Amino acid sequence: MVCCVGLIGGLYIGQQLGGPWTFIAPATGFGVGLLVDRKLMHKMHHQSPEKHEEEQMSNDIQANQK
Repeated sequence: MVCCVGLIGGLYIGQQLGGPWTFIAPATGFGVGLLVDRKLMHKMHHQSPEKHEEEQMSNDIQANQK
């Protein structure tokens, strides 16, 4: 998702600067966006499942007490 934003932003910047930046800026924007995407996905998928279960159990207990 972020890589698409980087690509579009790079296209815009490349068009404004002209010359070789027409090719360099979109590639750089896409690359940086891809790295950010990978880091976000890595953090999202490596959350502790035990922690999630504990939170869910505490929410269930609170709901039952009401």
